[in-house]
Amino acid sequence: MELFRALGALLDAPCSENRLLGHLLELGPVPDEPTHNDLFLFQLYPYASAFLGDDGRLGGEAQDRVAGFWRALGADPPADPDHLGALLGGYSRLVEAQLGASGKAAAAWRDARHAFLWEHLLSWVLPFLTKLRQIAPPFYRSWADTLETVLSRESALLGPPTRRPLALREASPVPDPRSAEADRFLLALLSPARSGLVLTRADLARAARGLGLGLRVGERAYILRSMLAQGPRATLGWLAREAREWARLHDRTGSTAPEVADFWTHRATATSRLLTDLAADIPDMPDVTDTACD
Repeated sequence: MELFRALGALLDAPCSENRLLGHLLELGPVPDEPTHNDLFLFQLYPYASAFLGDDGRLGGEAQDRVAGFWRALGADPPADPDHLGALLGGYSRLVEAQLGASGKAAAAWRDARHAFLWEHLLSWVLPFLTKLRQIAPPFYRSWADTLETVLSRESALLGPPTRRPLALREASPVPDPRSAEADRFLLALLSPARSGLVLTRADLARAARGLGLGLRVGERAYILRSMLAQGPRATLGWLAREAREWARLHDRTGSTAPEVADFWTHRATATSRLLTDLAADIPDMPDVTDTACD
């Protein structure tokens, strides 16, 4: 249980305590603060709401679900209840409560632990860890490997969910912009649970360079909207290829949490098919340059 708390603490800005924890866990040297900030403040947000929300933004219903979980247990939620560090610390508290109880109380705490694991961690953490390994320095890649290993053990110990996590059940797929508002299409692409894609600013910059498009500095939706305006067919084709690659990456996490990996794989596959169709049907595409924002 202390391991979960320690891993959560390592998401905080680098400090002497974190450096000691990194050494004790044999993860290597902790990166400096600018590297940490660029990774977690500008590229990959370690929040459940960034992955499970309708538009890839922080806060909203996804955050409220976590806060509601703690209130249902009679506890005050932390300030940022859906931050991964807070989630790991909270999970550690549930493990402690279960181990410190007996009989029906222990069984009730085990049920709470099981629900928290699937609803608020495994519902989104594996795509987060997959992306983290792609863009992070070695320390955080080792951190991701360690966290996935312990989460895999937890899922095997507690067993599968009785049904798919609520946030995934309620996540609607990316709408077809030929029959829906264009800004809804664009924002859905930036919601991992809706598109199956995890797109950072660095990904979009890489795409713009590779496609020979001008890069507009700004939030992700602003960048993507500009790319679609400059080269709609090329941008949609790039997004379709990214979605196919994400379907492959999600499928690889099936050994840890097959019940959620199946959702993520199918969601990315469906998005890839839609984007491929749109790229072949550019004349029928509406204008996507109007109202969306990140």
